[in-house]
Amino acid sequence: MGSMTAFDVLDRLADLGCAVRVEGEKLKVRGPDLPEVPPLVSELRARHEEAISILRERQCRPPTLEEVKAALPAGVRLVSYQPKEAPFAVAPVSIVADAGKFLRAYLRDLNWRLEHPDGHAAPPLADILSKLGDAGLELKIGKPGAFINELGLEASDEDLPF
Repeated sequence: MGSMTAFDVLDRLADLGCAVRVEGEKLKVRGPDLPEVPPLVSELRARHEEAISILRERQCRPPTLEEVKAALPAGVRLVSYQPKEAPFAVAPVSIVADAGKFLRAYLRDLNWRLEHPDGHAAPPLADILSKLGDAGLELKIGKPGAFINELGLEASDEDLPF
């Protein structure tokens, strides 16, 4: 196994169902108890600095179009996705330095808000959509299952008035 790069080790761990994340300057690996995992974790330790660098770069990078589509709740249509390069402003006093973290967090907020319209654990829907738009992700809310367009999503003229 000594000839594996940090990329190779991270990819192999992901193939085995393991999640690797950075906490401070430590790597945390979580996954199934398979005999192949401990040697890969040892290999990862030998490439600690490179692995941390790779994981931080992956997290900062905006999600791919496929990631965005997979994160959208039913009834939300992707209008356009042109992620902006960080740092970017999302409000007159906010600068985003980590586009990936920002977009993923607001996609989670969008899912929560649509499931809990009267809840208080996420910003109002208009704020979420506005900030995602500021980041280059324009969405339109409609009835679940009502859209299909050139991006592989359903389309309908019966959009909800958001």
